Amino acid sequence: EVEELEALESNDTFALHFDFDLPLESVDNLWTAEGVVKRSILSWPQLGSIKMQTPQFECGQLSKSALNWHTNYKLLNTEQLNTMNIRKAILDNFTKEITPLQSEVFQILNHYNDFCHPNVQKDKIDELRLCYSAHILNHMLKTRNRILKHNMKLAATPNMVTIPDSYRDQGLARPKVLVILPFRKCAHQIVTNMGRLLYGKNMETKVMNFSRFNDEYTGDSLRFPQNKPKPEDYVETFKGNIDDNFKIGISITKKNLKLYTDFNASDIIIASPLGLRLGIASNSKDTGAFDFLNSIELLVLDKAEMFLAQNWENLLHVIDHLHLQPQSLSNINLQRVRPWCLNGLCRFYRQTIVLSSHELPEIRSLFFNKCFNYCGKVSVSNPILQGDISNVFITTPQLFHLIDTTSLDAVFDTRFRYFVKEILPRYRKPSFAHCMIYVPSYFDYVRLRNYLKAESISFSQICEYTKREKVARARDMFYHSGVHFLLYSERYHFYQRTRIKGVRHLIMYQPPMFPQLYSEMVNMMNESNQNSADGLDDAMSITVLYTKYDLIQLNAILGTESAAELQNSNKTIHSFTIK
Repeated sequence: EVEELEALESNDTFALHFDFDLPLESVDNLWTAEGVVKRSILSWPQLGSIKMQTPQFECGQLSKSALNWHTNYKLLNTEQLNTMNIRKAILDNFTKEITPLQSEVFQILNHYNDFCHPNVQKDKIDELRLCYSAHILNHMLKTRNRILKHNMKLAATPNMVTIPDSYRDQGLARPKVLVILPFRKCAHQIVTNMGRLLYGKNMETKVMNFSRFNDEYTGDSLRFPQNKPKPEDYVETFKGNIDDNFKIGISITKKNLKLYTDFNASDIIIASPLGLRLGIASNSKDTGAFDFLNSIELLVLDKAEMFLAQNWENLLHVIDHLHLQPQSLSNINLQRVRPWCLNGLCRFYRQTIVLSSHELPEIRSLFFNKCFNYCGKVSVSNPILQGDISNVFITTPQLFHLIDTTSLDAVFDTRFRYFVKEILPRYRKPSFAHCMIYVPSYFDYVRLRNYLKAESISFSQICEYTKREKVARARDMFYHSGVHFLLYSERYHFYQRTRIKGVRHLIMYQPPMFPQLYSEMVNMMNESNQNSADGLDDAMSITVLYTKYDLIQLNAILGTESAAELQNSNKTIHSFTIK
C-alpha cells in the first residue's frame, strides 16, 4: 500500500526542499565571498547556543519564508512531531521515548539544513545516532513513496509519450544517503537503529542478511590490560569491532530492509573513508566507478574527529568524488530526473550532518568550505567552561609560548624556526635532560627527526610506524638517561596510550588535536614515574608552543575564556599553575 503524497503547499519540508528549482543565476554567488549570508544566533534549551547561516538570493518562484523554520521554533512534543510529516512506518517507534535533545535535533534535520555539532558528549551520541537514523529512513521512505506513486500513474497510462515535469522524482544514481563512520561497530549500531525503527522487536526477521551482518560487524578487536588499565575514553573508543575498512549497501523494499546490496541498487551506503576509497580505486578502470556517488542527498559524518586520527585524506578523497559528472547513464530515464540534478546542482541540495566529540580546524574547514546547501548551515557553538587543563594535577608551571606568524601558509616554517632558534638551544643543556618533544603532526615529526639526526643530537623516537621492540628500546634508553630527548608522536599515543616514564621536561610542539591527551601527557610527569637515579632532583618544566591559528585546540585545553585572554593579550608567554 502506497501512502498519499503531501501537496507542495503543506509543511512537508522534503517537498519544499527538493521540489524547489534553484535559479541558475543565483548559483554563482551562493556561498562565495560575493554572496549575501544572513547570520543569526539562537539559544535552545538542550543544544544551547546555535549559529545559523542562510544564503540570500533572489527568486520569484517560491517564497523562502517557508524554509525559515527558525522564526517559529517551538520545543516539540510527541503531538507536534505528528505534524512534521514523519512516515507512519517509523513514527511510533521513534516518538515513544523521544528525548528533548532528539526533538530539537530532528527539527533541524527535518528542515534539511546542514548541521554540525562539534562537541557531542559521550552520553549523548546514542541519542543523536537514533535521531539521524530516523531522519534517513524518513527521507528514504518519502523518496520511495513518491517514485512508486508516479510509477503507478505511468503504468495506468501506457500511451503517454512525454512524461510531465511533475513526475521528475529521481537523480542520476539510485543511492541517496551516504553515512561515513570510523568503525564497523558504529555501522552495526546504525543498521540496528534502522531495523528497530522500522520493525521494532521483529527486526531480525525483517532485515535480510542480518545474521551475516551481525557476525561481520560485532566482536572485540582489542583486549584491554587489567593490571594497568587504559584511560576511560580509550576503552570507550576502541572496545568492540574497530575495523576501519568496510562498506555496505542497503536497500528499502516494501517488506524488508535488505543488506549487502550492490551500490548501484542501494538506497543507503554505510562505509568508512578507507573502505569507500579502496572501493573507488579498485573499480577505477571501470566506466562510472564512482557514478553511484553522483546523487547523494544526505551525507552523515559521525565521529569526525576519528577520521583525522585515521587518515583525513581518505575522507577528502571521498567527498571530492561526490556529484561528479556520471560516466554512464544505463538504466536511467532522463525524463524522471530532477532538473537541478541534470544541471549539475546536486551539491547545493545535499544536506550534510557532522558530529564530533570536539572541534578541530579541519572539521570546521570541511563544514564551511565543502558544504553548499542552499538552505543554510546550523552549527552548535557553546563556550567551553572548563578545559582539559582542569584535569592536570602536576603543580609545575605550564608555559604557553606564542609564535608570531603572518599567514596560515607560513605556520609550519615559522613554528620550526622558532623551535630551532628559541627553544631547542635551551633544552640541549644537561640540566634539561629527560625531555620529551610531543608532536601532533606526523609531517612535523619527520621534519624534526631529520633535523635532530643532521645535528647529531642525542634522541630516541617513537611514532605510529615504530616497531614494538624499537619502542621498548626507546623507552628504556630515555628512562635510564641513555638519550637526552624523546621525539614522540601524538598519533602513536592516541592508538597505544603507552605510559612513558622518566619525563622531566615536556615540550608540546603544538597543542594536542585531542584535548584529553594534554592532561594525560602532563600528568605522566608525576613523581612515581621518575627515575630517582637520574640526578636531576626536582627539575621540571612544561612548554606549549602555539600560534593564533591554534585557538580551537586552546579552547578545548584551557576553556573558552582563558583561550580568549591568550588571544587578546600583548604578552607572548603565559603561565598556568595548578594550586
